[in-house]
Amino acid sequence: MPVVFTCEKADLLEVKTRSERETMSLGESLGRVAKAGTVVGLRGELGSGKTRFVQGMARGLGIPEREAVTSPTFSLIHEYVGGRLPLYHIDLYRMKEGELDPELGLDEYLEGQGVCALEWAEKIEGFLPEDRMDVTLSIEGPKSRRIVLRALGPMHREVLERLKGKEALSSA
Repeated sequence: MPVVFTCEKADLLEVKTRSERETMSLGESLGRVAKAGTVVGLRGELGSGKTRFVQGMARGLGIPEREAVTSPTFSLIHEYVGGRLPLYHIDLYRMKEGELDPELGLDEYLEGQGVCALEWAEKIEGFLPEDRMDVTLSIEGPKSRRIVLRALGPMHREVLERLKGKEALSSA
């Protein structure tokens, strides 16, 4: 079970994980409480656990195990269906910062009825919806990570409050 640090701010949750499994577990907890239209912007250096976090989200959404969740670095977007909500996994690593090709149709995913997880979200900061969840993963050791979840907007503050509930974090 990850170590949860309580924050006095309603829009913030700080967690320390000590293994890939715990990082995935936190993602799974978020997947369990995510609502249609949830947008998660993931930030962190290479190897910080962004893809592991999204793999946990897929599990929490009930995406079938046979759907191997991998980083869509070369294809940009992977869609996973078959769970409670669809998961749109977007990897912006290869995009130039601040440049978003309208032909990609990212707005359809960002405004869709599924859950949208964007790795390297900072690359399209100006295009992200105001109401979203920013998740920053920092490497603290070979397996440990500091993960800060920040809710921006009313819908994502509600999702974060549900995540903070004991039932969501303790059942992962």
